[in-house]
Amino acid sequence: MLTVLKMAVFLKGGLFFLIGLAGLFTPEEFASGLGLSLVSAEGAGSVRAMIGAHYLAMAAVCVFAMLRQQPVLLLPVAAIELVMVIARGVAAANGEFGTSPLVPTIIEVVAAAALLTAALRRLASK
Repeated sequence: MLTVLKMAVFLKGGLFFLIGLAGLFTPEEFASGLGLSLVSAEGAGSVRAMIGAHYLAMAAVCVFAMLRQQPVLLLPVAAIELVMVIARGVAAANGEFGTSPLVPTIIEVVAAAALLTAALRRLASK
């Protein structure tokens, strides 16, 4: 089971890496894919910093945690994903949730569950 969890974490790290690269290097297309429009160059810079860099850092933590065999390091990344899911719930309650956030929400729920499971399972086995 731990091998499956490790693979899931590496896959999540890879997905975070791809999302981060897209946010960093193609912010306009990335924002458009989320149903957002950037009205200024500062908007693209914000996508690069707040989405691209954020996801690249999460990818690095996932890979580092698995390579160092320190799954407890996954807890902060799982917390970030959980707060994102909560934010989606707040958005839905305010009528701000359409079809474009469905895929990101599914990714966030699965990522949070996989990362929490990997981190907590390893803690429970000690």
